[in-house]
Amino acid sequence: MLRKLVLPAMLLIGMGLEADEHSYEREDNSKGLIGIELGYMGTNYQEDTGRKDINDNPIINKKTTSSPSIGLKLGGETEHYRLFLEGRIWNTDDYNNGASVGGALQYLIPVAETVNLFMGVNAGAVNVVNAEWDPYAGGDAGVNINFSDAYGIEIGARYSAVDVSSDEYGKINALYQGYVTAIFKFSGDY
Repeated sequence: MLRKLVLPAMLLIGMGLEADEHSYEREDNSKGLIGIELGYMGTNYQEDTGRKDINDNPIINKKTTSSPSIGLKLGGETEHYRLFLEGRIWNTDDYNNGASVGGALQYLIPVAETVNLFMGVNAGAVNVVNAEWDPYAGGDAGVNINFSDAYGIEIGARYSAVDVSSDEYGKINALYQGYVTAIFKFSGDY
């Protein structure tokens, strides 16, 4: 009976001592991030045709449009995760200006010392001129290439579905984008 209690206790004590002995080897590798994003934004836009159906409801035409976009990302990263607050704007002839603000969480998969693949989720709100802010949610994927401890680029694609009803016009109901982001990393006490 005593042996059944002593062996597990010694195992737990030994594990604790081993963990204390090597705790100095773990370093904090978290970093702050600032990113400048250039991309090409595509949207599915619901426009009013000016016609009505037999119930006097507007007939909606769903149109796809695309244009260059620019954005800003602020966030942080650890060894396997990145978290961003992000915003972007774009301009198109169909509805003038568009903007989105939100956040993204990415999981990093190391494939080489300076290269990570990433998969993530994003959510936020989108607006086109003279419209309300509508919520969106989606995903993104791509590759991060680190040129140094302080600089890298992110090349990715994202898709987001926007929560609007099918009969609202002047609204975006989907966003899709290819982008490149210059990432500036910083660490230290801040």
